[in-house]
Formats: sequence, structure tokens, C-alpha cells
Amino acid sequence: MSEEREERREGRQLFCRVITPEEVVFDDEVDMVVARIADGELGVLVDHEPLVSSVEPGAVRIFHGDERHVYATSDGFFKVSENLVHVLVEEAVPASEIDVSDAESRVEEAERELSDLSEDDEGAERTRIAIERRRRMGESLVQVARRYGEG
Repeated sequence: MSEEREERREGRQLFCRVITPEEVVFDDEVDMVVARIADGELGVLVDHEPLVSSVEPGAVRIFHGDERHVYATSDGFFKVSENLVHVLVEEAVPASEIDVSDAESRVEEAERELSDLSEDDEGAERTRIAIERRRRMGESLVQVARRYGEG
């Protein structure tokens, strides 16, 4: 890489925003963002090519210096443009704040609701999709807490 290009890169910064309908969960300068998108796991560094994709339920990991922020997120959208990463999701919970037993209960409740759902009910498919999303988010919470949570 030429010296001129390296100097330009060093002056550039990457920013990340994790946003839910209720609040901006994270908004700061970062070194790297890692998330599971539709095509697999993706790491974003400064000057990444523009990208729009869906984000899958799971861990969004944000690195800045020695700090690491990890959020369990629902599905949503992932956008990279002009050194700004947007993670737009229904739910984002810091790994350190996840109660594993509550998350496990959430999964069990969703599985119960799915088993009780009648195929004959009008609107059953829409209801099934909503319950399945809740179940996947519960599983995301459990996995992220066990892997990245404190204790």
C-alpha cells in the first residue's frame, strides 16, 4: 500500500450504531464490527465497501481498542456506508445483562405456543412466524449469554 493511501486510511474512523425501535443502544467510534448476516459472518473495518443485508439473530460484536461490546440481537438489517455501520433490529441486549433462565423460559414458552398452534387457524402462518422469531431471539439470548456474558 502506498504511503499516501496509508496516511489517508489512518485518518479515517469507523462508527457503529445499534438501533432498536425504542432507543439507540450503541453509538460510538469503533475499530471493527462483527455480525452474522445473510451470507455468513462478516467483519467490518474502516473503508469497507458499502453493503446492505439482513442480520441474523445472534451476537453482534463491537471492538474498540481493548474494549469489546457484545449484544444479542434479533433479526433485522445491517448497513455499511461511508464508514458508518448501522445495525437495525427489534431487540439488542448487552451480553452482560442477559438472564439465562429468563431467556430459556422464553424459548420454552415459544415452543409450547408453536406446538399448540392449530394448522386450521386463520392467520396461523403469520402467528407461527411471530412465535418463531421470539423463539430464535430467546435462543440468541441464551447462546450469547453463555458465550460472552459475565459469569
